[in-house]
Amino acid sequence: MSSFTRNDVKNWIRENVLNECGCEQEEYSIHDSDMYIPEYNPSELYQTIQYENDPQDTPCPETYSKVADMVCQNPHATLQAVRPIMQQIGVGCPHSFAKALFDIFSTAQDMGIIKSFNTEQ
Repeated sequence: MSSFTRNDVKNWIRENVLNECGCEQEEYSIHDSDMYIPEYNPSELYQTIQYENDPQDTPCPETYSKVADMVCQNPHATLQAVRPIMQQIGVGCPHSFAKALFDIFSTAQDMGIIKSFNTEQ
């Protein structure tokens, strides 16, 4: 009779098969009110974003630049805004969360499932 439990098997798969970022071992929980907030230079972050990602490669370069500038000023405020959705889904990796949103919105927009909004009031 084997002494392996179902949890042992799940843990072995996580450790040896899945290629996850390690967010499950992070000090801060998606359910805590705290989050890791280091000191950083917003303009350096923005310059790096602009260097590594050409806004001209997006459907709306002005929107991209406006969002990048605003989020670079305080990325943690943006993370706090999307955190309730992450909590509801039960995920803790902001990068994978944002990548999934990008992929889904991009594909759904290409397919005509969702459309952009105008900014007129």
